[in-house]
Amino acid sequence: MTKPGVHIIPAGMEYDRVVKPLFKDFTVSKAYLLINDPTKSKKGFAEQQEAVEKFIKAIRQAPIEWEEVYVDIYDFNETFKAVYRLINKEALAGNPVYINISSAPKILQVALTMAAFLNKGYGDVELFYVEPERYYEGEVIDTIMRLLERGADEKAIVNRLRGLAREIEAHGMAAGESRIHEFPPFPIADISDIEYEMLKLIRKWEKAEGEGRGVSSIKEMKEILDRELGHPTPRSNVKYYLDNLQKLGLIMTERDKKELRIRLTRVGELFADTRNC
Repeated sequence: MTKPGVHIIPAGMEYDRVVKPLFKDFTVSKAYLLINDPTKSKKGFAEQQEAVEKFIKAIRQAPIEWEEVYVDIYDFNETFKAVYRLINKEALAGNPVYINISSAPKILQVALTMAAFLNKGYGDVELFYVEPERYYEGEVIDTIMRLLERGADEKAIVNRLRGLAREIEAHGMAAGESRIHEFPPFPIADISDIEYEMLKLIRKWEKAEGEGRGVSSIKEMKEILDRELGHPTPRSNVKYYLDNLQKLGLIMTERDKKELRIRLTRVGELFADTRNC
């Protein structure tokens, strides 16, 4: 992973695992720092946000071209769309994209992974995780729990916590770089342009007619598609495309009396939205 590329890095309570790989393992042309939007933070997370901001301030000092992108890490749909657009833009520009998920919160980690998979066909996209030489979280919890022991030496425990605090301030919640784990996204099954168009049309139809309504039949799907394309599509082709989309888990069908209602799955909605990002 030495080819010059663009990095996408979620900000968290980390320093070593964010900054060290940029100089030790990569040639970096630019880095995006994903930061939780403070206006969307949950109540009670103010102290955590303050701690993260200290690490962000230190990361900004690294001599690299940084661009900050604010996302709501608790809103999967919006976060997914934002990181998809980011990856897609750089991949289409011919830039290798390296995504460091070491400090990513769980929802953001899933969004980054899915967006990387969906963009694999557009360029060189790699996910990686930095295994540290030392984790501090377990040490901090173990030290705090000793306060509950009978006859605990509180002074020694506080001194130990103070020492750990200094190390965390310098390195983040983990120190050093032991190994980099690479996770190349597996290529997903090819979806044709017309199948993408059908997903978008079903999505548009559902928004217009009401969530959950879906397209009422293959006949209605064909009529909608014909109007959009400006020419007729054989019914057998429409059924083939729908069968393929259903096998991929992007649409679902259900009987409503005599009608076969066609609706998008959650993943299908995300696929449809990626073309509109």
